[in-house]
Amino acid sequence: MNRAWVLVLFLLCGVLSSALYAQSLDIELPDQKLSWTSAEIKQQVPVQRIKLFDPVYNSEKSFEGVSLLQLLKAAGYKPGQAADEVVLTASDGYAPSMPLEYLLDDQAVLVFAESGKKDFDFEPVQQGKAMVSPAPFYLVWKQGKAVEKTRPWPYQLVKLELVSFQQRYPKLYPTNAPQNSAAYLGFLLFKQSCISCHSINLQGGELGPELNAPKNVTEYWTEAHLKAFIPNASGYRYKSKMPTFPQFSAEDIDHLVTYLKHMKEYKIQAP
Repeated sequence: MNRAWVLVLFLLCGVLSSALYAQSLDIELPDQKLSWTSAEIKQQVPVQRIKLFDPVYNSEKSFEGVSLLQLLKAAGYKPGQAADEVVLTASDGYAPSMPLEYLLDDQAVLVFAESGKKDFDFEPVQQGKAMVSPAPFYLVWKQGKAVEKTRPWPYQLVKLELVSFQQRYPKLYPTNAPQNSAAYLGFLLFKQSCISCHSINLQGGELGPELNAPKNVTEYWTEAHLKAFIPNASGYRYKSKMPTFPQFSAEDIDHLVTYLKHMKEYKIQAP
């Protein structure tokens, strides 16, 4: 390789490295929007080093990051604002949400590197058929494996939003379904475990398929196949990106399918 090519590659690596380390995090509150780089985040919130058993890596890991609650407060969040949900959006469209109350015990940490490494330097993790980096930002919990199934662990995060869930996702709600009905209970399960990847009426995540418009999923999947597929997608597709849900009972699956069938009557028109 001649010296000119070496110089070009050196400059290209420098440009790519600068672009990577300039990665910012968008933060949207009910009354303002801002964007902070990792350097700006570290100026606003003390950096902490945490060690935990990470269920994504399935091993002990040590990270550097900041308290998510303190980050939101530094950005301007105040108790009493018109928000009850945190939406966490990844670069690939994965968008889990969680109740704002999950943050109040200050156990959520937004990490940007493994301990002792440069910003955004992570060991890759398995995602479906690919190995990917959790960079730029990855949400972990100090409780570790104890909250593996009850808290979201999203990575490649690029955006945080504080929202009123009902105002943000009005077309997800099971209209005319009483709160003790199977359809409403299925909606609560969808909100907890499915909205991160799937949308209903184009509201929700973008990683998985839309489930209601223009065709509801129950119109092209049999009920029996849906009930078998939902808890164990890898039984249908090797290396499926859709996780398994061993915590779902048969009754939970019935409620989810009832919710999906209910929403068939409340489709949006073509966008």
